[in-house]
Amino acid sequence: MDARAADLEDLAVHLERQLIDVGARRANVLVRLRRAEVSRQQALEVLPAVASPAILADIAATFSEGLELSTELTRLETRAEGIRTRLADISSEQTLLRTMSRQLAQVPGQSVADPHQRATRYSQAARQIYEIADVEHAETARLILEGPMQRLADAALEAELIGRSLAREPETAAGASTRCRTAAADASEQLGEVIAGLLPLSEGRGLVGAIRELLAAWTDRGTVLLHILGAERRMPSLPEITMYRIIEQAIDNALAHGRPQRVDAIISFLPSMVVGVIKDDGDGFDVGATDARLGRTAGLGLIQMRERAALVGGRVQVRSGLGLGTEVRVTIPDSRATT
Repeated sequence: MDARAADLEDLAVHLERQLIDVGARRANVLVRLRRAEVSRQQALEVLPAVASPAILADIAATFSEGLELSTELTRLETRAEGIRTRLADISSEQTLLRTMSRQLAQVPGQSVADPHQRATRYSQAARQIYEIADVEHAETARLILEGPMQRLADAALEAELIGRSLAREPETAAGASTRCRTAAADASEQLGEVIAGLLPLSEGRGLVGAIRELLAAWTDRGTVLLHILGAERRMPSLPEITMYRIIEQAIDNALAHGRPQRVDAIISFLPSMVVGVIKDDGDGFDVGATDARLGRTAGLGLIQMRERAALVGGRVQVRSGLGLGTEVRVTIPDSRATT
């Protein structure tokens, strides 16, 4: 608990520094945004009397800068809110640890034993998993801001230009209308892709369909063959998304690190369980040495897969060897299945 408390204190200091940095950047963006707004208003006042291409280009650049600054401001405010939420979580956990420490100190005749080395490694790994979650959230926010949000900003700019030029320059307005429609459609498609990555399963798309879509999106990364054994059926939502995420991570690991010629993904629907096997003919690795390093390196794939499976009563087994490829087997019980 003392080690965890110290880690939380360090993390809180780090996050507070990030929050200060985000606040400073936000203030700078606000100043620039106000300047852009003043320039924008001045441009709109001049626009009806001036129609030279150079001035129109400057006006468009001013509008674009304002939209970019608004997008950046939204991103910074979202990041700041995320940091504040994380700091609140850390404060709550620190309070809990202090309470537990006081209670343990009051227990007579008892002493707190040093944690086992394996438990210490997993504690270190748990801290890194929190960091991985933060990175994943930031990456999702980046995908939204740099993709659909930027295209929506483009659409907004074109829509404003349509309004300004509709009466005097109908051809220009028609072109802007086409670009506005294209930008909005692009934003919708990109946002759909982000949401599909966050919510791969739906009422109409189960485990097999979601895996097929995943592999279709990864065709340029390597050859992955999908095999289905038994009659496909839906599982309860948590076991089903758990199975999907573990298979997704195992395939990603194989393609990213194993340099395989071929990867086989096998999903077996058995009477009381569902089994997923990801087998590749790549480089392989020393499983024992990797287990010994758990929690002390950035490679937390095994921990993530095992902990995900354990939450739903399942398990993950990994067999590999240097030059022998890798096999990841995940077994998850299916409470809906009949025995």
